[in-house]
Amino acid sequence: MSTADIINSQQDQILSNWMQSLKEKMPVISQYDKSAIENSVPNLLKAIVVNLKSDNQEEVNHNSQEHGQQRASFRNYSLRHIIREYNLLKITILHLLDEHELTPPKERDAIMLVIDQAIEQAAEIFYIVKQGVQVDARKVAEKKANDLELEDDNREEFIQSISHDLNSPLNNIKGCINLLEKDLDVGEVSQILRILKTSANQAEMLIKDFLDVGKIGTNEKVPVYISKFNILEELRNEINVYEVSQKVEIELQSEVDDLYVEIDLELFRRAFNNLMNNALKHGETESKITISCLLEENKLIISVQNYGKVIPDKVLQNIFNRYYQVDGTRKGWGIGLAFVKEVVKAHEGDVQVTSNKDQGTIFKLIFPQD
Repeated sequence: MSTADIINSQQDQILSNWMQSLKEKMPVISQYDKSAIENSVPNLLKAIVVNLKSDNQEEVNHNSQEHGQQRASFRNYSLRHIIREYNLLKITILHLLDEHELTPPKERDAIMLVIDQAIEQAAEIFYIVKQGVQVDARKVAEKKANDLELEDDNREEFIQSISHDLNSPLNNIKGCINLLEKDLDVGEVSQILRILKTSANQAEMLIKDFLDVGKIGTNEKVPVYISKFNILEELRNEINVYEVSQKVEIELQSEVDDLYVEIDLELFRRAFNNLMNNALKHGETESKITISCLLEENKLIISVQNYGKVIPDKVLQNIFNRYYQVDGTRKGWGIGLAFVKEVVKAHEGDVQVTSNKDQGTIFKLIFPQD
């Protein structure tokens, strides 16, 4: 029996094994039904069979954009999840083939080719939909400036600052998507996808913070959707992206290898990325950033430490206030840290900051874990 025949006859078994693997290694997927999870994967398996039987195995007749578009509607779903689910499918197929016979290298390469192309297509459409590449940054800023009733002399500077901050990562995203349309090897695609994730996260975080921070000062809280996840795995993934994109040394300190917590994953990511961007912006470039994570007295404590200019006490007292700026600077509009405060407040937690010459600047996120 040929490799194509095995895959064709064992399609249901492949999907079943793949589904089981997803539920074990990607808990986020368990909240969706079978048909939603499978999506276009059955058609992908058919495309693999067709490709294996084709004389020209470089021509792949399959489109995974629908899969990426559907995944963009999944809550707490990221590019990392898309890549991982396709890789798990690849492993599932190869394990099944190994049980039957030795698959020739040429046919293994053909299977890899189809799945790698599926990853590229799904990732591209995922970011176009999920991260809002078509956002008109200036219109968003103009609307917010009107809502804030900024004085005329500050209004234009406010709009230009926000527009620039939004357009920079979005332009990076568009450039990376253009690169994905070219002939690249798997290693190059992986690097581009890492840059995509960083840029898209920055854009999404700024847009959401920008809109959500307007709620500060009202009785309305940021909505919280609790989920259980491995906080250390999440931190490792985020740190890895920063190390690749920013070329910075980051140390993660924890007394355990795995730590499952219950907080809002998306809000945590946004708060953590705000603190990381703050550390990168104000810390010394030659010094490392230290992240610590611990569970103490039913409280999850995440610390971000960097060394740089000591923050004066007067600034520390106001640093989490909405639109607060240090006198004489125009490095930002006080959105990020104000939103961090809203995140922990919504969790009924706390955020603390200290800054001195010996220990540097340390921000602490404290989430209750009753």
